[in-house]
Amino acid sequence: MLQDDRIRKISKIVRALVALFIITQVGVYALLVISAENQDGIYQLSEHSTYFSSAVNIDFSGSWGNIAQALTDEGFNALLILGSAELVPSLLIYLSLFKLFGLYQRGLVFTAENIQCIKNVGTVLLGWLVLKLFYPLLVSLALRLSGASDTLSIYMSVGSDELRYLLIGLVIYVIAWVMSEATSLHQEQELVI
Repeated sequence: MLQDDRIRKISKIVRALVALFIITQVGVYALLVISAENQDGIYQLSEHSTYFSSAVNIDFSGSWGNIAQALTDEGFNALLILGSAELVPSLLIYLSLFKLFGLYQRGLVFTAENIQCIKNVGTVLLGWLVLKLFYPLLVSLALRLSGASDTLSIYMSVGSDELRYLLIGLVIYVIAWVMSEATSLHQEQELVI
């Protein structure tokens, strides 16, 4: 019983943190879209005083750096176009984690619903890989075909972020599969006894 209480308490804390992350990420993104300054592909809002300095930013210097710069050079808001695409997978992962820790908080640990939440996180990470690879290409094509830009190059690039998403997504998905197999095996053993 003591173990269950600790799981529930920790799950409640983690769930609150996930909710805070959701609110913070959406709030920072909205704030940056409204009033950020673009400095070399980094959208930043900063405040400096004698005793305090703070900054929030979104950085497209990774594999999306070239398309971010090209969009900015063409007069488009790269933060709005690329940042919104980055925001969606983050929110999907946060929502899956929020649901997962809600299940833990209710005392449900090894259930099909928990396993599905974990699979969802892995699936979103794998989908994020596809997004990171093909979204710049789709943006370039859409702007070229719509006539909004005649000079924007077609972009597609691979960086270390994409490989990291692939590895982490696969590991999480395999962990969910192992949990599913272990749960099935446990249920079969209970039926035998």
